[in-house]
Amino acid sequence: MVAVCDPDRSLQAREREDAARRGEPLLTFTDLRELYDCPEVDAVVIATPNHWHALAAIWACQAGKDVYVEKPVSHTVWEGRKLVEAAARYKRIVMAGTQNRSNTGLAAAIAHLRSGALGPIRLVRGFCYKRRPSIGMVRGSRPIPPEVDYDLWCGPAPKGPLLRERLHYDWHWVWETGNADIGNQGIHELDMCRWALGDPGHPARVLSAGGRYVYEDDATTPNTQVAYFEHPGLPPVWFEVRGLPARADIEAMDHYRGVRIGLVVECEGGWYAGGMGGGWTYDRQGRRLTQFSASGTETHPRHFVEAVRDRDPRKVTAPIRMRPSLQRAAAPGEHLVSSRANGAL
Repeated sequence: MVAVCDPDRSLQAREREDAARRGEPLLTFTDLRELYDCPEVDAVVIATPNHWHALAAIWACQAGKDVYVEKPVSHTVWEGRKLVEAAARYKRIVMAGTQNRSNTGLAAAIAHLRSGALGPIRLVRGFCYKRRPSIGMVRGSRPIPPEVDYDLWCGPAPKGPLLRERLHYDWHWVWETGNADIGNQGIHELDMCRWALGDPGHPARVLSAGGRYVYEDDATTPNTQVAYFEHPGLPPVWFEVRGLPARADIEAMDHYRGVRIGLVVECEGGWYAGGMGGGWTYDRQGRRLTQFSASGTETHPRHFVEAVRDRDPRKVTAPIRMRPSLQRAAAPGEHLVSSRANGAL
């Protein structure tokens, strides 16, 4: 790592101190455009708030840098399309931070399901039952920390007053900069759901409903949400977000078939329940059949480095545009060989 960029100078100082303890020189920047002008930088990792992801990645491509961009790769659908176009135009390696695409255990589970081992897939359910406390409520705008260049922090988002207690992290729960938990933690699980379906294109129909319940705070995004995705000729995807506990008197979260954060693939002959940490298949009576262990997620950044060094986008395990698999789900009586959608940009 040769450089760090952040509009918060206190975070720059923290990274400089860490680098100094390791005996490594570190350049620091406040404006990412100055970072992109630095000839020592070959590739960048973008871990900004969501509203910066696409523009920061596009500028990096234009500057000749390869990009690892955290999920979601864009704040809006239109931005994502522009990023896909930029990656192709400037011939850059661009990889998403959806680490589960490097999870060999999950890949094996999905291959098993798509082979028809449990019969045809009937429904894919994604879950983000993750406890999220209230962010509180302020009376009027809050002062901007003096170490923060707020204009750069806002960037492409509207530059309005700070109407929450914390500038950092709680931006997830404000529409101008975040996407609620369906676009935060939920991106990982929704990606698994799409993977289970063979990475289809955009759904033909989407239905979503939700709201922010119990709390009266400064957040504007839902803490409870359901979304239904319908792809022609494929089983539907049903996704749920719950940030509140199962009951008011406990902190424990709800679960479905033992899953709180992950997916359940319902098949004609049973189901799979799991996620990033591995999982099991079950028969229709709920008896365990096959275990799939978690493995390989930690290799995700290495795959990016290998793709950059070899100039080979085929080594990118999570392209920003997943190509639909040519394989369809098994029909009754069929057994299909699984394939991964892992094409170039």
